[in-house]
Amino acid sequence: MEILDKIKLPEDIKNLDSSDLDSLANDLRTVIIENTLSNGGHLASNLGVVDLTCALTYVFDFPKDKLIFDVGHQCYAYKILTGRLDEFSDLRKKDGLSGFPKREESKYDTVNSGHASTALSIACGMARGGEKGEIICLVGDGAMTGGLFYEALNDVITLDKKIIIIINDNNMSISDNVGFVNEYLKIVRKYGNEITFLDIEMLNNIDGHNISDLIGKLKYAKNAQNTIILHVVTKKGKGYESAEKEPSKYHSVGKHGGKPSYGQVFGEKLVELADENEDIFAISAAMTDGTGLKEFSKKYPDRFVDVGIAEEHAVTMSAGIALAGKKPYVAIYSTFLQRSYDNILHDVCLNNLPVVFCIDRAGFVGGDGETHQGLYDIAYLGDMPNMTIVAPKDGEELKDMINWSETFDAPLAIRYPKCEINSVFDVNTPIKHAKWEQLSSYSSNIVLISNGEILANVYSAANILKTNGIKVDVINARFIKPIDKNMLDELGNGKTVFIFEEYVNSNSIYSQTLEYFNEHNYNSKVFGKCVENKPYAVASREELITSAQLDTDGIVAYVLSKINN
Repeated sequence: MEILDKIKLPEDIKNLDSSDLDSLANDLRTVIIENTLSNGGHLASNLGVVDLTCALTYVFDFPKDKLIFDVGHQCYAYKILTGRLDEFSDLRKKDGLSGFPKREESKYDTVNSGHASTALSIACGMARGGEKGEIICLVGDGAMTGGLFYEALNDVITLDKKIIIIINDNNMSISDNVGFVNEYLKIVRKYGNEITFLDIEMLNNIDGHNISDLIGKLKYAKNAQNTIILHVVTKKGKGYESAEKEPSKYHSVGKHGGKPSYGQVFGEKLVELADENEDIFAISAAMTDGTGLKEFSKKYPDRFVDVGIAEEHAVTMSAGIALAGKKPYVAIYSTFLQRSYDNILHDVCLNNLPVVFCIDRAGFVGGDGETHQGLYDIAYLGDMPNMTIVAPKDGEELKDMINWSETFDAPLAIRYPKCEINSVFDVNTPIKHAKWEQLSSYSSNIVLISNGEILANVYSAANILKTNGIKVDVINARFIKPIDKNMLDELGNGKTVFIFEEYVNSNSIYSQTLEYFNEHNYNSKVFGKCVENKPYAVASREELITSAQLDTDGIVAYVLSKINN
């Protein structure tokens, strides 16, 4: 670490001899590997851009010049070189460094970016807004498969100000790259400077691990008068043999306790259904492994589609599959699915098509911070006509919901968190549309309602209350939309109802219950605890749940505070 220890601020790198830069890159890889394997995070994607980041920092003057990451999970080396080495051991920990660029964290971070295909649009706006320094977009990991990139590319040639576009070509998205763009880049890698991109000057096949050559090409781009594209070929996972061999597996690493996750259970169950039903299709937006669809993709390649980082296309294309009489299952993370709001509404819901949205990472997401929290899917799906939304309490209920979904002939969303399945309930009644499940009944006037993974915390809280002489009924509100109106009719008079939900209040069961009770002049008291609508920074899932007082102790305290007043 002799070289890296000399770098306190990015200008310090300019004092190094060129012969020291390779040693600096090795030091950076050591720090990234050690801390990412310890804390979790994006490993392979960050290792691939270490040399490029060293060269960028050597040539440009940050923060006067602006570096925009696309996708943001390429930023670890940049964070270290911009004064955050001492904090890097707290990467992705509570009150520690974010795994993505974050303006609140450092003046060197241009824009908060956790999603893909956005950098060039941001750059066009900054250019028009009069940004004085150089504007550099580092575009990689499949960001060019998203349509927004091409909307911005169509605009960039109209600008008076130069933008430097660096294509980090590692032949990968999160999973393997797919489609036309991937095939185009293969041609570029083969034929080099014989290929151009529109009317923009393009330097092709730059070795992304030759720092000296990178510096020369970046200096050329810095001195250019017009927008220029640098096609830089890198190796995802560079410097860590396991990540080089399996870049998709090591794209993001984390700690695993050995229990199955909801995503794994979903993937396994969908394969079982597909074994019996040849009309079932699975669709992913560059998240084949992350959504549990790897086995499906291998076993049924003709019925599996990975569209790349193009969530809008994934949704509208699934509408076409449904129109052709097939049964599409669209597996996308909650935070990424919101990018296709209009497509879900217009193309699926208004057509009332039987598309099943399998929403992974719903609720709190540990480690990834503000851009990845899955807290808003109920808010944006709840207003859509014809949409049904459910949340399983455990793995068995998830299997039952997937079984039930096979013959459900309307839009359906199944939401579940990114975590291992820690609870298994004894009660497991058949799934019926808009029907809730009673988990315990003491004919009590106090009723606790919840759904999903945090229902286990509510159930534990009920047992603690019982030991203190307070018997409560517990209801699994597994249908978030539509709600179980028959059950609410039973609870409408003379009860004290508590509702706990791991998403924001808009379209929550709490808000729907208040409205329903008000319409029918019911007199039961209703208390609700949803997730406060604010950004949630880096922390573990457990820490985030505790901060929202949705852990067992928080639920007990909340109930006692209300019934004792």
